Amino acid sequence: MFLGASVPAVSAEPAAQGELKRFKASETTGAMYVLRSTGCHKAGDACQLELELSEGTGGKQKAKLPAGMAYGIQAASSESWSSGEEEQNVTTSVQPVRLEAGAWGLLVTQEGGFEHVHRHHRLYVVKDGGVTEAWNGDENFAGPESSHVGPYPLTPGSPVEGFYREYSFLSVEPDQWKLDAYRWDAAGRKVVKELRNRPARYAAIIGSFKTVQEAIASRDSAQLDHGCASGFLVLETTPHKRLTPGLFIVTSIHPEKKAAETALKKVGACNPKVSGYVKAL
Repeated sequence: MFLGASVPAVSAEPAAQGELKRFKASETTGAMYVLRSTGCHKAGDACQLELELSEGTGGKQKAKLPAGMAYGIQAASSESWSSGEEEQNVTTSVQPVRLEAGAWGLLVTQEGGFEHVHRHHRLYVVKDGGVTEAWNGDENFAGPESSHVGPYPLTPGSPVEGFYREYSFLSVEPDQWKLDAYRWDAAGRKVVKELRNRPARYAAIIGSFKTVQEAIASRDSAQLDHGCASGFLVLETTPHKRLTPGLFIVTSIHPEKKAAETALKKVGACNPKVSGYVKAL
């Protein structure tokens, strides 16, 4: 996870009924985002999660999160809450992101499901004295997908952060992987794609082939009986500018070069016939 500026302080006051947590919204006004559950009082009720501004009045805009949660929401960590079992399970996680020097947004992820877990991603910001959705990056809910979001430092020494959405889809031939980066356009008051200062990613590559069938066969061979290449994808190189186009690689993707090198060592230790190299994406 990339963390740029320090995590903002939260209110130390006892939570009101239905209130889950407060997150800093502004460095200058002291405004806080208030995450609360509404509409559930007993077992069987569905809780709706909402974000509102602490300084807002009754007429100010609230933002409703996309997925409801079962009665009996439990804190899974300081910034994550869960409820329900198996197919009915929903977990809501919150990550503050410093969009401007004095203003914060909230990245919210809700994931649910049992056999195939799927995720809703949202960015919420302050607007007109209330809270509004500024961006969403939901999965397609089409099969074995995985995605996550997080803040990252845009430039060294600046408190302002961007955020990313990393996505993978495990298909038959080939797999899909994509990293999109975003930043807050303060003048336009909107989210825009960040094309220059993107978060780093490194590919641990254990094979490069002309056809997807050859790449899949190589990955299967590398596995042996111990799942040596577990977590490795078969990706087409053409969408990635730093890779030779027209090929298919067997790879795992990492945010740090050292982590990619460690992944290669683990595969080699598991199956001595496998070697590889690291390439920045």
